[in-house]
Amino acid sequence: MTDYWVLIFFNLLFTSAPPVIYGVLEKDISAETLMQLPELYQSGQKSEAYLPLTFWITLLDAFYQSLVCFFVPYFTYQGSDIDIFTFGNPLNTAALFIILLHLVIESKSLTWIHMLVIIGSILSYFLFTLVFGAMCITCNPPSNPYQIMQEHMLDPMFYLVCVLTTCIALLPRFIYRVLQGSLFPSPILRAKHFDRLTPEERTVVLKKWRGAGKMHQVTSKCADQSAVQSGRRSMSSPSAALAMKSATSCAVEQGNVLLCETALDHSETEASKMTGPSKS
Repeated sequence: MTDYWVLIFFNLLFTSAPPVIYGVLEKDISAETLMQLPELYQSGQKSEAYLPLTFWITLLDAFYQSLVCFFVPYFTYQGSDIDIFTFGNPLNTAALFIILLHLVIESKSLTWIHMLVIIGSILSYFLFTLVFGAMCITCNPPSNPYQIMQEHMLDPMFYLVCVLTTCIALLPRFIYRVLQGSLFPSPILRAKHFDRLTPEERTVVLKKWRGAGKMHQVTSKCADQSAVQSGRRSMSSPSAALAMKSATSCAVEQGNVLLCETALDHSETEASKMTGPSKS
């Protein structure tokens, strides 16, 4: 189905450089944002990016892509008189586009270096297959790649198969990333938007971010107090309820940490007044 020289260079040359560049240059957010929000490091400490569920999703996605990469060209050329090596050429080409564009979907910081390496990989693949197909007539019997790429590049069906296979294979991954970013974004993904803001906008958003974090601590502490004081008349007075409401809403509305702490202290005082000393 594939000439072994094409297969060797496919892994050694055409698809090797982009993952290396991805590993060297990839970063979730800027160093400046990380310095301002050190709590984002908890994601790495908890290994949230390498969960078993993520592994199985990636494995199933790869299996799905391999099925699409084979069966879309198979059903397209079904009933034709092409040989097995002519059938394998669209598979290799579509697989190359799937690998590179999948990397683009997963990248969080695309640079001109990424694009240069990806375009270079595509050009080197077509250049090699065109030259190899023009020169190698009986290089590797029984395979015969002679003029295969040349004939395919004159056939509109070849381009249609490559585009259709790539789109169908990457569609689930693309939809998953879109839904993840829209419906349940991670703290790192939300913080990534800070890099696009002006300094003034960044200051306001960071203030609200810290206030929201403080609100979470306040509500968690109040919830713990309610659990401990279960069965008592805690937080039943209007003033105590108002203090609780202030403690849970001030962080989002005003971003004022001191006000949150003051409201929390007031709510604790009101709760103590209502419950009174415990009986021994």
